[in-house]
Order: sequence, then structure tokens, then C-alpha cells
Amino acid sequence: MVIDDFGDTDVFEHREIEKPSPGPTEVLVRVRASSVNPVDCKIRQAGSWAGISPPAVIGYDISGVVEAVGETVTDFDVGDEVFYTPEIFGEQGSYTEYHAADESIVARKPESLSHAEAAALPLAGATAWEAVVTRGDVTAGKTVLIHGAGGVGSHAVQIAATAGAQVIATASPKTVEQTENLVRLALLTTRQKISST
Repeated sequence: MVIDDFGDTDVFEHREIEKPSPGPTEVLVRVRASSVNPVDCKIRQAGSWAGISPPAVIGYDISGVVEAVGETVTDFDVGDEVFYTPEIFGEQGSYTEYHAADESIVARKPESLSHAEAAALPLAGATAWEAVVTRGDVTAGKTVLIHGAGGVGSHAVQIAATAGAQVIATASPKTVEQTENLVRLALLTTRQKISST
């Protein structure tokens, strides 16, 4: 799906484009699923701040199957199921049949997840990880306040709970029970891992 200009959803146009070839350190992925994030909408509406110049393909979550590998790729083979977030600034996005990405940003898709489930994880999950672990340095015994347990927040409450932090979260009335269940499940999973080691 190509955007020829910035604007509302009517700027999308289904179009044939050239199939990318993987560079030496890249994998070529046949996209099986993608998702829609708030950043996708913002870039579609006015994405010059992100280095996007129409015509462009946007989208920032991919789950798919490796179709070809560059000559120096060592971690992936043709047929591997993978998922990742494409580079946002000035790069081709995920609303396409094929996408080439450096192997350093690609991960193997867990077998327990469908492609649709895996495509819902990379950007929101990585954003939550960056906030809670990388920048927040959340560890056992700390208290974490997460405002809005929506897309990113639902991942953040699980990551913080798994780290052993006390989690306080705000949520809409519709998602209070879901948020509580995510924290309970994260705690239960953590306890099970501890008891099995």
C-alpha cells in the first residue's frame, strides 16, 4: 500500500512496486502480517518529520518468512519465521508483500504465536521494554506507575511485573480487569520459572 501524499486513509493506493533485493547483511522477508500503530497514523497524516517523502510505503510491524538472505547473513536461513520493527525514519515500511531488513533488527518468531499475533508485538513491545528496562532500570522491589495500560502499557505492566516490581497502572473502565489479569499472569509465569530452576 503506497501513499502518494499525506492525509487521511484515502491516500493509500494498492500498487505494484519493485521487489527489494537483500543487501549483504539483510534478509528478504515475505510479509505475512503487519499491524497499525499510532505512529503509522501520524506518519500517514504528516510524516515529513520522520524523513518520509511520498510516494512511500509505511507501517512498522512485520511478521513473515525469510525468502532470501544476503551473502554475509549468519543468523537466518530461507524459510525461517521472523518478526521485527522496520526502521521508521526514512525507510520502507511493512505495508508491502516483501521487505528487506538488516539481520541485526530481526528476531525469530516464537512458534507459539501466529503471524498476526507476532505482528502486534514488535513496536509496542520494544517501546515498553525501552521505557521500563532500558530507561527506567526497573528491578525487583521498585514501584512502577504506568499511565494507560493500552497498547504499549499492556506490555509495560507485564514487563514490570516480571521484573519483580510493584505495578500501579491506570486503565479505562473497560480494561481494568484485563490489566489486572496481565499482571497476575506475568507474576504467575515468573513464579513458575523460579520454581523450575
